[in-house]
Amino acid sequence: MSKITIKPQESMPPSEQVVRAANEEFSTTDSLGRTIVLKKPGVLAQFDLIEALGDLAKNDVYRVMCIPAIYVVSIDGTVAPPPSNRQQMRALISRLGEEGFEAIRSAIADRYPQDDGIEEDEAVKK
Repeated sequence: MSKITIKPQESMPPSEQVVRAANEEFSTTDSLGRTIVLKKPGVLAQFDLIEALGDLAKNDVYRVMCIPAIYVVSIDGTVAPPPSNRQQMRALISRLGEEGFEAIRSAIADRYPQDDGIEEDEAVKK
């Protein structure tokens, strides 16, 4: 009589892979040495951004410039909650500064090369 051993498959189902990837956080360091933790926002976060911006959401350039900020989870270990109004967006933008935004844009481009900035380029041209 022979013994059969079935090893558990180490890969996870595709649906679980999608969920895990959607919740995955990654970090970048800006030129000031701050560690910025990022997470790709879901579609609801994008709708929340439009609501937070109010009438400014009609301005394509402004809206596209704000998108990197909704990736931010924390800055140097301090939680950065998603902005829920224009004043909170301005506060986060101020907190990040040019150095933070540059690091975020670079990290997003490295992490999601398929999101090649075409939308941003097109919005800026208008």
